[in-house]
Amino acid sequence: MQINFDAIPLFSSLSRLDRARLIPNCAVIAFEKGNAIVKQGEHGDSLFIIISGTAQVVRHKMDGSDAEIALLRQGECFGEVALLTGETRTADVIAIDEQTTVFRLSRERFNGLLKQHNALALKIASILAKRISRTNGHVTNNDHADVFHVTEPENDSETRELPSSSGLKAGWSLGVKLRSRRFISSALSVVLCSIVALMLSRTGMTYQQITLAVLLLGATVTWSFDAFSYHAVALALPLAAVVLNAAKPAQAFSGFSHPSWFLVLGVFAISAAISKTGLMYRLVLLVVSRFPASYRWQSFALALSGMFLTPIIPSSNGRAVLAGPLIANVSEVLRFRRGSAGSIGMSMAALLGFGHMSFMFMNGTATCLLAFGLLPQQVINRVTWGSWFLAALPLGLVFFGISYLAVLIQYRPKVQRTSGSSVIAKQLAALGPYSEHEQITILLVIASLLGFITQSFHHVNGAWIALTSFFLLFAFGVLPERSVRSDIDWNFLLSFGALVGFGGLISSSGLSGVMAEYVAPLLQQVKQCPYTFLVAVSLGMYLLRFFLPLPAAQLVTLLSVLPVLTTTNIDPFALCLVVLISGNPWFFPYQNSVYLNLLEATEGKVFDHHQTRKAAIVHVLAAQVAIIVSVPYWQWIGLIR
Repeated sequence: MQINFDAIPLFSSLSRLDRARLIPNCAVIAFEKGNAIVKQGEHGDSLFIIISGTAQVVRHKMDGSDAEIALLRQGECFGEVALLTGETRTADVIAIDEQTTVFRLSRERFNGLLKQHNALALKIASILAKRISRTNGHVTNNDHADVFHVTEPENDSETRELPSSSGLKAGWSLGVKLRSRRFISSALSVVLCSIVALMLSRTGMTYQQITLAVLLLGATVTWSFDAFSYHAVALALPLAAVVLNAAKPAQAFSGFSHPSWFLVLGVFAISAAISKTGLMYRLVLLVVSRFPASYRWQSFALALSGMFLTPIIPSSNGRAVLAGPLIANVSEVLRFRRGSAGSIGMSMAALLGFGHMSFMFMNGTATCLLAFGLLPQQVINRVTWGSWFLAALPLGLVFFGISYLAVLIQYRPKVQRTSGSSVIAKQLAALGPYSEHEQITILLVIASLLGFITQSFHHVNGAWIALTSFFLLFAFGVLPERSVRSDIDWNFLLSFGALVGFGGLISSSGLSGVMAEYVAPLLQQVKQCPYTFLVAVSLGMYLLRFFLPLPAAQLVTLLSVLPVLTTTNIDPFALCLVVLISGNPWFFPYQNSVYLNLLEATEGKVFDHHQTRKAAIVHVLAAQVAIIVSVPYWQWIGLIR
């Protein structure tokens, strides 16, 4: 039965996207005439709304008599008092038509809606005020109505705000108070930086080189303790270089005029528009609906749709957040209970497609563009969206294949269920026809992708293509000023520009060559063999991710290893791909922001962290196999000579 939300006053203020998300969390139940929908005294854990028919509210009094409180018709709700106060039902609600159909909404989803929508909370308060006024004539001093206070929600956005585009948590913060971490990290940074500065002063390095090396060391220590905001530390690097007279402002902050910075800005704007309009949710539903309703096909559909949508929705965290409710939907359709092999497998398939395939595309996520921006300028000028995809193709296919097969083997449900449920069809119907803003967004996404792919023909930098899309989204009102302020990750853009500028300082100062002299001996045993060298870099990246947030680990790895590549015949872009595929472990939840957002988006209803550790191990192994298999291909296309 299709739900007409417009006939339900309580939900009339919800956006089409919120209505579609609401459907899997609800049940439509029919009651025959005379049957009790709820009974007085029973525990209340759901809100009910009359979809069709009529229901009578009857209260049993202390003296044994009954009082008719109200008559409920289509669109009216009941059960909200017990739901919000946690007390028992205060009356019977009995169906009085031949068939009365109700819409049942769980407590968890109801509470989530109240937190997201001020208008909904105000309507609930209004309904309760009227109901209390109406029931005053039917209660005695010993049989009073329930009165409670509605807490104003914290957020009134139509859609869930997209989180930051990178993992920004470090591991040493666990169990240590912020004030203690700040003191420890500051003291340790001062001591280590002083010792290292003294040692480097005896090597003949210039003042600029010593200063930049010490600043990078201090930032690494601070990041590892998660003592200060990641973005603040990143911005402090070029600022400190200028204050200490180790660089000119134009050099230190050149990252903010770098084409990659404008590319990230345009990518964020496109991602925000896709999320705001509900286009991404619609696209995922359309892809999943094309596959049979069985575990193997639906898990494959989730993984494949995530990978397919990666270049279209360039935010891995945003994709994970919006995919979370869909995982719960499909698990419910296939009747997998919480923590079962089937529900965990669905989640891991979604994590693979929506989160971990970003490295295949230049605009897969912001951290891809950050790593790309740290490469030498001649490499940046040579690599296009199309050449990136072709170079990453075997790496991605092998990684995807091994990871998905592991999901099927590790999380094989005992019963392979199928279902003819129409939940997804109902969600698509709730979304309705494509809105004008969706149509504009689709056209701009297609135009942007075509512009990226054909860059080698028209020679227009992808940054200006993405920025043009941003301008048009802004001009046509798809992204109003409020969305530009709140839905674009300006914190990441600040740190992105700062890190790219600081990376350029290190290259121009000659510090890269000095670093190569120190790092090369450490890699002496493996640098002659591309297989062992790239695997060693990958494992080193995984190790750093225990201590550093993702962008910081990328910065340290690339700036440390890039100088050594001149003696290995490996193109810096191949190193970039290896670093990107190795950046998202989740042995501990703090290591992987995509994983954390997926866990939060499913509201803990699908899986627990300890149930995914086997998949986390396979993730590392699959990356190593994919790197090894890709080496001959990279040799063939000239990335390894």
